[in-house]
Amino acid sequence: MDTLLKDIRYGVRNLLKRPGFTLVVIVTLALGIGANSAMFSAVNAVLLRPLPYPDSEQIVLFEGVNPGKGITDSNMSVPDLADWQQQNQVFEQMAGFVTGGSLLVSNDETERVRGTGVTADFFPLFRTRAIKGRTLQPDDSQKGRESVVVLSHALWQRRFGGDENVVGSKVTISGKSTTVVGVMPAGFDYPERSELWVPFPIDAVAERRDNRYISVITRIKPGVTLPQAQAEMEILNQRLAQTYGETNSGWSVRLTNLRESLVGTTRSALLILLGAVAFVLLIACANVANLLLARASVRQKEIAVRTALGASRSRIIRQLLTESLLLSTIGGGIGLLLSLWLTRLLIKVSPENTPRFDEIRPDARVFAFTLALAVITGLIFGLAPALQASRINLNERLKEGGRSGTTGAGHNRVRSLMMVSEIALSFMLLVGAGLLIKSFIRLSDVSPGLNTENTLTMRTSLSKYPAGEPRVQALRQLLERLKGLPGARSAGAVLSLPLGGDTFNVGRSLIREGRPATPEESSNAAYLAATTDYFRTLQIPLVSGRVFTEQDTEQTPKVVIVNETMARQLWPGESPVGKRITIWRDEKFAREIVGVVGDTKPSLDTEAGPQMYVPFNQDSGWSGMSLVIRSSGDPATIVAAARNEIRTFDKAIPVYNVKTMNDVLSTSVGPRRSPMLLLSAFAAVALLLATIGIYGVTAYNVTQRTQEIGIRMALGAQMTDVVKLILKNGMALALLGIGVGVAGAFLITRLLRVLLFGVQATDGPTFVAVSLGLLFTALIACYIPARRATKVDPLVALRYE
Repeated sequence: MDTLLKDIRYGVRNLLKRPGFTLVVIVTLALGIGANSAMFSAVNAVLLRPLPYPDSEQIVLFEGVNPGKGITDSNMSVPDLADWQQQNQVFEQMAGFVTGGSLLVSNDETERVRGTGVTADFFPLFRTRAIKGRTLQPDDSQKGRESVVVLSHALWQRRFGGDENVVGSKVTISGKSTTVVGVMPAGFDYPERSELWVPFPIDAVAERRDNRYISVITRIKPGVTLPQAQAEMEILNQRLAQTYGETNSGWSVRLTNLRESLVGTTRSALLILLGAVAFVLLIACANVANLLLARASVRQKEIAVRTALGASRSRIIRQLLTESLLLSTIGGGIGLLLSLWLTRLLIKVSPENTPRFDEIRPDARVFAFTLALAVITGLIFGLAPALQASRINLNERLKEGGRSGTTGAGHNRVRSLMMVSEIALSFMLLVGAGLLIKSFIRLSDVSPGLNTENTLTMRTSLSKYPAGEPRVQALRQLLERLKGLPGARSAGAVLSLPLGGDTFNVGRSLIREGRPATPEESSNAAYLAATTDYFRTLQIPLVSGRVFTEQDTEQTPKVVIVNETMARQLWPGESPVGKRITIWRDEKFAREIVGVVGDTKPSLDTEAGPQMYVPFNQDSGWSGMSLVIRSSGDPATIVAAARNEIRTFDKAIPVYNVKTMNDVLSTSVGPRRSPMLLLSAFAAVALLLATIGIYGVTAYNVTQRTQEIGIRMALGAQMTDVVKLILKNGMALALLGIGVGVAGAFLITRLLRVLLFGVQATDGPTFVAVSLGLLFTALIACYIPARRATKVDPLVALRYE
């Protein structure tokens, strides 16, 4: 321990003697370690940290699948849920839930909140108790019982001010007087950041088996693996398909660990970015190693003296590694502080509601990672210089007049290796960033099927108006008021916005006229109730036929509009206008197709599926609708006026999710934009570090060859000859680094496929462009010291030591 303390004190004195060198190294390491610590904080919160429920790894989510119909993520039906509960042998609990919006009224204030209806086993499945009151009980859903609700901790704090007496108080939820019976602990907000939970009564006898609208979550029994549970569900579903062939044929479920279902594609993006930022740190280590090699050449006489006084080579290596670890530890400490700011920046540039990003915070695992990274980093950049510096010719270094600044071939080989490594790693990052940028440009060029400019959207609920003519008239009058706003050009409403603007989506099955009403003949399509001016407001093109009119009422023949994809799939080579469909099992009458409109995308990177629109006048059972208003200018300027107009019309009508269609579009591409921006930033830092490294190596080589350059110039070498000599060495290393980088990029970029759109992972133009750009950068970095070398006075150079 005493020896270690002496090494530390000696190392501190040495570092303080060269504050410029020390500052550059610490800042470089702090940036690299801080960025890695920030990315690891995200990976830790999203991928490593268990969910905040006891034994959360046993919780599994069901997703309905029907490969024959191309369905991969359907909900389930209540009768199927009841059969699974009764017949399975591998689950402790199985619960159903339905998510949606609820209108919460308390203290005369109306607010739309995220509410979830849950079956009796929901809270026991999560094994999480209420911090106040109780959770929902099985008899809460029985007929005749008073309505009860459990609040989330966030809603309790925000809306009720953390009132200790909230349990037992009365609130109104979606028009029904309800008693608060409990408050859940902070962090419990499943599913979809729910703010309240109400009982969801189910009646397996009364429900249709093909009415798939409920989500199912389960807890596997201890000792049962996910594949075993999946195998049992396959057997149960085969049995149901044999018994209920008309509704269950071809249907099964896919079991997914709850954490995996929440993370989704975020896993790939996070791991790719963590790998990218690790590359940046390796490049920083290579730069620092080159600095240490240059510094070691200056200290060779010092090391020779210590060796002559009896210090062993291992003792010299330990001292040099101690200094490296001091640098990395200080850099790691500053990097940890920097990571707190970088983490906030990461959250800010990430898409809204990225799963588990609200849980990102430093913990013991993050501190341990940063400490380990600092130690490993110190060893990585310190070991090679220490080994090189300790390998000296003692007699040569102690000779009077021995040049303390010269280095052997070993030093140069190591420095060249570092330079090649920096260029190769930078090339791989630049190619990855280039692919993502090109992919994003391709994605941005995709037409969403509508005009997002100058359009304001907002969600509202007309639940206080009875379905039918009262609700139709209320929406018509509301839209007329909005159309009359100064700056407004048109207004409409739709059940669910395109481009993922709403999380509420409805799918329905249909049968073409003349086809038998069987599962084999049914087709699935997105179902959208819309008002007459909806298509004009969003400028969705009419391909053939007509759009809805005010004459399409409940009393007139029922009509429907389909999109191009649905027309092409169901009536290939012919016009569907005039043909008739029946919305299977939901409607007992046929609807005539009166028009075909262009496709609107669920997201820019997803192909539009079949879509059908019905007039809201003919299906007003939907209380929640999205309003769209096209303005003559910036839609943000009419937000306040639109709110006031709706409040004047009826102050009980809630308004929420106010945003422009450009905001919706931006959110839609957010999952691709964020990795592109982050990887581009990492690549830019890597390029800067590599450029500094190339310049540093070339400049150092020029310094070491000053006498040789002087001799060449004294013998008649021209300036161009000297420049060529320096550039030849530097560009040779650059070409070697790019060659290694190309080979590495062909392997690494395949991991990016999940983030690419319209671009191959081995896109030739991107590889060529990055190669040329990196070569040009290396040329500039080599040319500057080469040009300076030509300014050397031969007489001065011949006396240089």
